[in-house]
Amino acid sequence: MTLTTPRTAPADDVAGAVPVTALTRCFGDAAARLATEHWNTRPLLVRAADRAAQGGATDVDDLLSPAAVDELLGPRALRTPFFTLVKDGVGLPRSTFTRRAVAGNQQLSDLPDSDGIARAYADGATIVLQALHRTHPPLAAFCRELAAELGHQCQVNVYVTPPGAQGFKPHHDTHDVVVLQVAGRKHWTIHPPVVELPLKSQPTTMLGPDPVAGRAPVVDTVLEPGDALYLPRGWLHSARTADDRSVHLTIGLLATTWADVLTDAVAAAGHDDVALRRALPLPDGDLDVADFRAAAARWLESLDDAAVRRLVERRRAGAVPAEPVGPLAQDATARALAADTPLRRRRGLRARLAGGPDVAELVLPDRRVTFPGWVRPALEHVLDSATTSPEQVAAAAPAVDVGDAVVLLRRLVREHVLLPAAGEPS
Repeated sequence: MTLTTPRTAPADDVAGAVPVTALTRCFGDAAARLATEHWNTRPLLVRAADRAAQGGATDVDDLLSPAAVDELLGPRALRTPFFTLVKDGVGLPRSTFTRRAVAGNQQLSDLPDSDGIARAYADGATIVLQALHRTHPPLAAFCRELAAELGHQCQVNVYVTPPGAQGFKPHHDTHDVVVLQVAGRKHWTIHPPVVELPLKSQPTTMLGPDPVAGRAPVVDTVLEPGDALYLPRGWLHSARTADDRSVHLTIGLLATTWADVLTDAVAAAGHDDVALRRALPLPDGDLDVADFRAAAARWLESLDDAAVRRLVERRRAGAVPAEPVGPLAQDATARALAADTPLRRRRGLRARLAGGPDVAELVLPDRRVTFPGWVRPALEHVLDSATTSPEQVAAAAPAVDVGDAVVLLRRLVREHVLLPAAGEPS
């Protein structure tokens, strides 16, 4: 999968070159070991110099640069809660770093106050930019690529720490993370988990005031620009700057667990076994727990591999958010659509075909779009192709001529299933 963010990839004819994907951008050829040796079990650290030796890129400025941070907090005017400030693990009052303004007839009170932010930062506070996968296009594209590669949802926070400061005390996260060092240096100290693979209901606070308890770290190192670190959830960590400020990305991997898949399966259990559809007895009745266990075990045993795989694939499909649509570009494309207009599938949009021979239904997350049955082969071609055009549709579906294909694809553009492909980065 090719990154959609600007980046010069290694030449295709270089022997042994690692394909540039979101994951190899972080870990180079060590990305192959993530699934087999590190996923959910132990950290993985790859230095920028290691990726450079493999012919890969070393900096990540195209995803976020220090100048972009200033822009987000200045002219772009992020609103809370997309940014906050933290010092010694404690969030600062919003009133110290936000300002009021008027937009139309609305009073806004959550805009960044550049003077207040600068003062707090100079006093040792860490600037936290939250959920930048929703507001910063390069990171949004990167997260979509990474989620598609991993099959798990992704989010991005950015931490900007001044010299000689620590944003958070030792803690664990309840999701796996990938750390990318953007600028400066930061000293990381990492300890094994106290709770293995904690859930959201098991935050660090449940571990008491000193979760490290005097244990020696297993990782004690400084991350430099371009370095990448994978941490499974539950691993205790803290990070501190020395004489240089630090900017790093923390990419949260919101993993789907087997418990999630079981929850999905249980939601449909009543459809499969009448014993599980029966109501509980009245309070004075006999609560036969043994019968319940037997019915549940019988139902679980009846789940075949294909049913479980369908549940897993549904979760994986939902991990990649649908990319935003440009309203003006969509309208212009629909109006000017010609036989040779290149179009592409909208990334992250879940779509499937239903219906019978007389009616073809395109099932989207929030609606069904109905077409006559004779265009089904054309719709199958569209759903199976990364890119297409009316001419290509007509060639793939003999019952559909070019004029019909123009009408069909115009409808799919209007329904935001297809987007203009012209000008796509390679």
